[in-house]
Amino acid sequence: MTYSEWIVINVIDPVSTCREVTMEMEKEFPELTRVRGHYHCWIWGVREHWWLFDPAGNVVDPTRAQFPSRGDGVYVPWNEGAPEPTGKCANCGDYVFDGSTLCGESCRVEFMVELGG
Repeated sequence: MTYSEWIVINVIDPVSTCREVTMEMEKEFPELTRVRGHYHCWIWGVREHWWLFDPAGNVVDPTRAQFPSRGDGVYVPWNEGAPEPTGKCANCGDYVFDGSTLCGESCRVEFMVELGG
């Protein structure tokens, strides 16, 4: 069975299932390497995502149909040594770390002004 055939048979709804689907596909095709990171969709922007690499280094994305760009964007693997984000800034939407709700002083000031404080 090819990767494409497996995807047609096994991926019923690709939306928000990338983690689980890539786990299952890796079991079926042990030559694939599962990767987490960010997918840069040219319509929606950056999204957290999981996909696989084949032995030649090509992206195999069984849930690419969930994106309007259908996998034509850029895949950026996560640096596993990097700090893990704990959420997103309430002001600008960038990642925050260590349980913070705002990413920095400038966002804190903007957020307080917006709230009227």
